[in-house]
Amino acid sequence: MFDELASLYFADYPFRDLWGHWIERETNPPLFYSLLRLWRALVPESAGWLRALPIALSLTHLALAGHIAGRKWQWPAAAAAILVLALSPSDVYQSAYLRGYGLARLAIAVAFLGLLRAREGKHLLPASRNAKIRFPLMARCSGGWPLFVAGSVIAIYSHTTMLLWPPVAALALLLDALIRREPLRPLLRPLVLSGLAILALSTWEVWTVAIQMQHATGNISWIKPLEWHEFFDSANLQLLYDDPLNSPLLALLALIGAVRTFRQRTTSLSLLLIPLSLAAFKLADAVHPVTTDFTLHWAALFPALLAAAAFAPHANERVHPRLTRTSRVLAPTLLGALALSGARELTQEGTLPRPQDWRQTVTTVARTPGAALLASHESIGVVLTQMCRVQFHTPRCPFPLVVMANPSESDMWAKGGYPGPLVQPSDVVAALGHPGTVYAFSRYVYTPLEPLGLDPGDYPEVEWDDGELIGPIPPADFQRKP
Repeated sequence: MFDELASLYFADYPFRDLWGHWIERETNPPLFYSLLRLWRALVPESAGWLRALPIALSLTHLALAGHIAGRKWQWPAAAAAILVLALSPSDVYQSAYLRGYGLARLAIAVAFLGLLRAREGKHLLPASRNAKIRFPLMARCSGGWPLFVAGSVIAIYSHTTMLLWPPVAALALLLDALIRREPLRPLLRPLVLSGLAILALSTWEVWTVAIQMQHATGNISWIKPLEWHEFFDSANLQLLYDDPLNSPLLALLALIGAVRTFRQRTTSLSLLLIPLSLAAFKLADAVHPVTTDFTLHWAALFPALLAAAAFAPHANERVHPRLTRTSRVLAPTLLGALALSGARELTQEGTLPRPQDWRQTVTTVARTPGAALLASHESIGVVLTQMCRVQFHTPRCPFPLVVMANPSESDMWAKGGYPGPLVQPSDVVAALGHPGTVYAFSRYVYTPLEPLGLDPGDYPEVEWDDGELIGPIPPADFQRKP
């Protein structure tokens, strides 16, 4: 996918650029790119090995979600949480996605575990060792708050939208305390100190975002404000399953879990974090649209935990025993139906999006004797070069690649990144030389044929959700005058 190849492009740059002024051209933080740079230096240059990094992060996230569910509700709940997330089309798609979303999801799970430990008064070190520590403050420090701070900071440096997480989490904690009629004063001090620590450690990212919002918004100009129904459709896709059967099954399972365990902290915080997270993103969209079909999926942890709560061994003491007995039969039935339907849905073609197929693009051109590839905009040239590097293990594509200059100001992160010349439309014929045939790749506003007076509909094309490979095109057609 386009964004994944952009990640590989950023991972080529040294750390001094990734963590310096140079990165201001990119609207995403550099932590994942830095991790990918290290990973890329260790493994062979192949798609499978590169995708092993986000897959490992996703598997760790699944294990941590199971741990959070199982720490209070035992192993059946842990297994349910893992299964619910593993069946999610969004989770499956993002599990191998070479972007920072997987790292952000994992970091949020760490931060949430920290909140739970903090509210339970879990100490950083066991009591038997606390007495021997020379620093009394560390002995009294709840181990959950450092986890919350660490997870939040990692999330923020994984994806810019995670700047919304700390205030959302703080508000959820305060509302939870008010609902429980607990005193706020003991909570305020560690909450404020944690917030200040997160702010201090995230100062570089906050400052960079402030600069980017003035100069680099072209990178995210494609994100458009969502109408309310579009927003809830996206939330359904990312938090539930976006399926007329599976989404209601998961929602009903989560409702059972919430009713059975609503007095437990994991449940009450999950119930608060879902609407607060959605509200925060909707408010942020009023400043600049940030909600896409990727940016909300980190919050899928909370419906999964509520569904897992349906398998808690000890029901809430105020729940009627008949409801408890009914749920013990209904919850496994719903989970079984969800597993069968979800697995069927994942195996159906078209369930997972396919924006572009860059591998098919470069292999098609490479296998065609004498073929050349025409593209438009520097960013397309950058990602095609990265795809050739992964597919053919060469620094450049093994066929003539002609990249046209494009006046669009979107994707300005690629400025200066393409190693070849950017050709004006009037010079395309000369740049192509004498190929046997020509293919053209078109995406978004990066359409190479229209400026040359050619109609893409006149030629065969392979079309994906967000891009198409057009051709073969007879070279003589490029002699036409626009």
